[in-house]
Amino acid sequence: MNHPSSILLIAVAVGLFAGGLLGAQPSVNGMLGKSVAHPLQASLISFACGTTILFVITLLFGGGFPPRFLISPRELPWWIWTGGAIGVVLVSTSLILVPRVGSLPWFAAVMTGQTVAALFLDHFGLLGNPRSPVSILRLVGTFFLVLGVLVIVGAKRMEQNQIATGVETKTEP
Repeated sequence: MNHPSSILLIAVAVGLFAGGLLGAQPSVNGMLGKSVAHPLQASLISFACGTTILFVITLLFGGGFPPRFLISPRELPWWIWTGGAIGVVLVSTSLILVPRVGSLPWFAAVMTGQTVAALFLDHFGLLGNPRSPVSILRLVGTFFLVLGVLVIVGAKRMEQNQIATGVETKTEP
């Protein structure tokens, strides 16, 4: 099972599963956001729930608490502490925007942004990633993601215009 192709297939399968969960997260959080006075309160509750679950899992399976560093935290690069803040940006902005634009345009844009960032991170070997130069196939794939976002946003605008003008679209046969 240590064959690189097997690991790649497992990573893709787990990534698809995790991506499906991430696709549902803004809708779940959006409902929570409608139940509290401000979307940031929903973000705080979401992170508190996740932190609590992660704490219990770490106690049971992750070597206990507090974490034991293999390197002194003072020796770690400054950017290593930004992961949680990046999560706050993603969750909080999705809480505000997904209820207004829907999940598909939001996640198409997020996924494309992640892909473009990953292209640069891999190409230059940044933030601890192994260096993997940009290839024409990677650029073509990224181009199609960007194109997909443009198509999805265009479709959303058409739907909004049809709703605004009272034109209904027939979705059932």
